[in-house]
Amino acid sequence: MIGSRAALRYAKAAVQKAVEDGQLDALAKDMETVYDTVQNNRDLEAVLQSPVISTDKKHNALQAVFAQCSDAGKNLLRLVAENNRAHNLDGIALKVKELYHEHLGLVEAVATTAVPISPDLEKEILAKVATLTDKKVTLVNKVDPEIIGGFIIRLDDIQLNASVAHQLNTLKQNLRSNAISWQK
Repeated sequence: MIGSRAALRYAKAAVQKAVEDGQLDALAKDMETVYDTVQNNRDLEAVLQSPVISTDKKHNALQAVFAQCSDAGKNLLRLVAENNRAHNLDGIALKVKELYHEHLGLVEAVATTAVPISPDLEKEILAKVATLTDKKVTLVNKVDPEIIGGFIIRLDDIQLNASVAHQLNTLKQNLRSNAISWQK
């Protein structure tokens, strides 16, 4: 449910209210904690997803688990629980983070590599990626040994795939299509 329209509506409303109240930074920090907690705690996720557990019990659980949240965070948690959207809390929290970055003019580029990138290479990638957008770019490195080598960079809707696995797959497809044309 992370990408649902309801999650975006709740996130937009929460961000707008937080901006008006001057609590946007606190809300973003709270929702990052909420997202990480829900993603890493299967029991909490099961409680939030359960149609059997009452709205009041979900609200109480959220208030207990996230007692350290700011007023903006607590208000969003209350609203989500009252409107029976607790099952979508991780999606709402993720959307708040995205809207917060958008508000600050930040964009996240994801570099997938076979091994972790060095700080020098990270600076070089950031410099290249910064030419593609007028926003401030932050780089997230995901390690995926299955790409064998090279890299995949994703920035918004742009993807550059220079991985060895992609090149091998392209070569394989070319060889197959050429083998078929030779047989004709």
